[in-house]
Amino acid sequence: MDTNYPDNLYDYYRKNPDVFEERVDSKKKIIDYALAAIFLLLIIFPSIIPLQQVLLVRIVAAIGLIYFGFSAVLGGKAWYNKASGGKITEVAIKKFAVPERGTVPNGADDQKVLQLFANNDWAGLANEPDANDRPLQLYIHEDAVGKTFYLQLMRYFSSSDFRGTSEVKVIREPQYASAYSIIKSIQSTH
Repeated sequence: MDTNYPDNLYDYYRKNPDVFEERVDSKKKIIDYALAAIFLLLIIFPSIIPLQQVLLVRIVAAIGLIYFGFSAVLGGKAWYNKASGGKITEVAIKKFAVPERGTVPNGADDQKVLQLFANNDWAGLANEPDANDRPLQLYIHEDAVGKTFYLQLMRYFSSSDFRGTSEVKVIREPQYASAYSIIKSIQSTH
């Protein structure tokens, strides 16, 4: 098994700093911090909202504080292509029905999907049956501004080991235009 594959697409972006950069959306972080502060204020002073259900106000405020607090601290970051300036977004995750759970990694059950991916057969990958809770998955990201797709096959090798099992395929123009509708038809199953 080749261990030189990136662990995931984000690992690929991190390992290519000349092409990609992670940016922080300051406006989103400020809004999230402000909303977290408002919910904290509602926990402390629930009577700001004229409701008789103080406990309900505090419960809703606690949920809001947790959500926007985590979002402010952990969120607000995104990857961008330096050349195009385009934000890279997740398009889909396809979980292939075959191989099933418990099969040997890179074994006979994986080979059909691995061959389709190696041969850039996007229509074949789109037509493969999918199911939840499966070990072999196709991750697709897109830079719409730069008209580029990034695709990688990922696999569960154990319950705690989920990583790339292929190189990252980068599809740019003119292949981007011809593969666009097929790749966009690959539906996310998560």
